[in-house]
Amino acid sequence: MKPLSETASDARAKASEVAEKTAENARATAEAAKARIQDGYGRARAVTSELADRTRVATSDLAAKGREQADAARETAGEVYAKGKAQAKRANSKLKAAAEKQPLALVAGAVAIGALIGSLLPKGRKDED
Repeated sequence: MKPLSETASDARAKASEVAEKTAENARATAEAAKARIQDGYGRARAVTSELADRTRVATSDLAAKGREQADAARETAGEVYAKGKAQAKRANSKLKAAAEKQPLALVAGAVAIGALIGSLLPKGRKDED
């Protein structure tokens, strides 16, 4: 049988060896975790950057399309305004010509339109006293 001091010394050496292995395993695990975290961070950063780029491109495209549509609407409005103005001038010329050729017919037409509008208006209530 071994003396007690030798057994204690062996136990201390074994405990020290186990402690060293445990510390070494803990360092290796921490380093592996750190590497995985850094890798995940790098991938997340790349994805975020890509999404930001896509968002910038999409926003830019939408803004360009909006400008194009606004320009087209302005152009169409200008064309419609010009056509309306030309039609109003033609109608005014025809009205003037009709007034010069047949003034009584124009007055009769205006009276007829006034009578039509008057007949369409609601009748007023009579006060009951």
